[in-house]
Amino acid sequence: MPTLRPMQEEDVAKLISCGLRAIVANAPGTGKTATAITAIAKCYRQRTPALVIAPASVTRNWIKEFQTWGQGLRVLLLESQGQLPEEIGILDVVVISWALLEPRIELLVSRDWKCIVADEAHFAKNPHAERSKALETICTRDRGLLLLTGTPIVNTIGEMEQLMSLFQGSRPPILRRLLSEVAPDIPEKKRSYLNINLPAQFRRDYDKAEQDFEGWLRETTKGLTEEGFSESEIQQKISQEALVKIGYLRRILGEGKIRAAADFAARTVRAGEPLVIFCEHQVVVQGLVAALRKQRLRNALIDGATPTKKRQEYIDGFQKHSIPIIICTKAGKEGITLHAARHLMFVERYYTSADEDQAEDRIRRIGQTFATTIWLLHVPGTVDDRIDDIVKIKRKLIEKHIGNELIVENEEENVKTMIAQWTKHSKGSQPEVNTNLGICAPLPPLPSPRETYAVLFDKAHWNMKGAYRWSVMNGYLVNKLLPSSWLKLRLNPEVIFKPGTFKVQSVSKHISVITGERVTREKERAFRRDIDGRPTKARLHHSKY
Repeated sequence: MPTLRPMQEEDVAKLISCGLRAIVANAPGTGKTATAITAIAKCYRQRTPALVIAPASVTRNWIKEFQTWGQGLRVLLLESQGQLPEEIGILDVVVISWALLEPRIELLVSRDWKCIVADEAHFAKNPHAERSKALETICTRDRGLLLLTGTPIVNTIGEMEQLMSLFQGSRPPILRRLLSEVAPDIPEKKRSYLNINLPAQFRRDYDKAEQDFEGWLRETTKGLTEEGFSESEIQQKISQEALVKIGYLRRILGEGKIRAAADFAARTVRAGEPLVIFCEHQVVVQGLVAALRKQRLRNALIDGATPTKKRQEYIDGFQKHSIPIIICTKAGKEGITLHAARHLMFVERYYTSADEDQAEDRIRRIGQTFATTIWLLHVPGTVDDRIDDIVKIKRKLIEKHIGNELIVENEEENVKTMIAQWTKHSKGSQPEVNTNLGICAPLPPLPSPRETYAVLFDKAHWNMKGAYRWSVMNGYLVNKLLPSSWLKLRLNPEVIFKPGTFKVQSVSKHISVITGERVTREKERAFRRDIDGRPTKARLHHSKY
C-alpha cells in the first residue's frame, strides 16, 4: 500500500476530528482524493455508506483511487439512469457523476448516506442550477459533507456563501494547502515563451480582424460616451460582445499556430519526451489532430465529447507511454493526472490564471520527479500580449492573497480589464521571435514500423529503459535486443527484407533507424513459416549494420 505524506496525514486527522464536515480547498495535485478516501476508510463504521459526486470525466479515476486507498471498501460506479442495483444495500461507497445527480435524486434520497463527497464542488456554486438544488436536498446536518475544490477563486462572494450554505448553518473548517507545502520535494515549474511568426495568410487575416475590432470598439465607446454612460458602464455593456470578438481573434491566432504546434510536438516526441497540449477552439483542435496524423505522431484527444471509459484509456495509455501526446480542451484541466510528461504546451492562452494553473497542474502533481516546463506558444504584437499581461497581473495578485481573501476572476471580468486598457495599451518593443517553428520545413515522419528493421540508440546518451520507452511512444514494437556497439532494438526479422536494401536514417541527434525494402508477401510468409518451424533452415542475409 502507498502511504500518505505527513501533511496529508494531518489533513486526515483534521477531517476525522470535525466529523468529515469540511471544505477541502487544497491546490490541484496535492492528493485531495487520497486524503478524502483515507478519512472515509478510517471512519468506516460512522461514515459509510458514502456517496461520491464527481465530474463524469473522473468517476472512473475515483474507482481506481478507492482501490488504492480504500482499504477494501466495496465501491460501485453508477453510470446510467434507472433502478438502483440490488447489491447497493451491501456497498460502502457509490460514485455518481454530477450529470446524473439530479435525474437520480429521488432514488438517491431513499438511501441513508452517512457521508456525501462533492468533488469539484464549485460545480454547485450556482444556487439556481438543478445540480446545486439536488445536492442541497441530500445534505443534512447528521451527514458527513466533504466539498473538494482546487479552485477557491470565485466570481462573487455569493458563490462561496452558496457552498457554505450546504452545511446548514454551521461554519465548516476550510483546509487549504499549496503543492509546495504538501510535497516540497517536487521539482520546480517554469514557464517559457515560444515566440513565433504567423504564416503570411494568417497574419493578413489577423491584422484585418484586429483593425475591425478596434474600429468597432472605438465607435461603440464613443456612442455610449455621448449618451452619458460612465467608463465602467460602457465596459459592462460591451463586455459580452467584446468577449465574442476577441474570441475570434484568438481563433485566428490558434489556427495560425497549428503548424508550429505540430513541429514542436514532433521535436519533443522525437527527443523521447511525452507532451500535453491545451487548445480551446474545435477548429484548432481538429487541425492539430490532422497535422499530428501527417507526422505519424500518435495522440489522443480529451474534450467534452470524449466518453468516460475512453478518456480513462487515454490517460492510462499516456501514463504508460504508449500514447506520446495528449491534446486537451478545458475538459481536461480538472481531476486527471498526466505526470508521465514534464512538458506541457498552450497553443491558445486562457483568459484567467486559474484556468491555466489548473491545466498546468495536470503534469505537476504528487509523483512527479522531474522539473516541469510550461511552453507558451506566443505571437508578439497580437492579443496574446494583452491576455498575457492580464494573466500575469492576476497570478501575482493570487499568489499574494490566496488563503486570506477571495479573488474575483472570470473571463468577463478579465475582458473588461482588457478592453479598458485596449486603447491605452502601449505595445512598446515586442519580444523577438526566438524560434522558426511553423516557418521552416517540418520534420519528416518517422519510417513506418513495417519498413523498419531496427532502431539504434547511442549508449552514451540512452539506457535500455529509455530506448524501449522511446520505441513504444513512436509505435515501434521491439522484439529483440541485438549485439552492437549501440543499443540496437530489432522490430522485424532480417529475413523479411531484400538483401542489400538496408539504409540508416538519422532521426535525431543520438537515434538512427535502419529501414529496408521488404520481400514479397508470399516470400515473407514462407520465411516466417520456416523461422517458426525449422529456424536452422532459414537462409539469412546478414546486414553490415
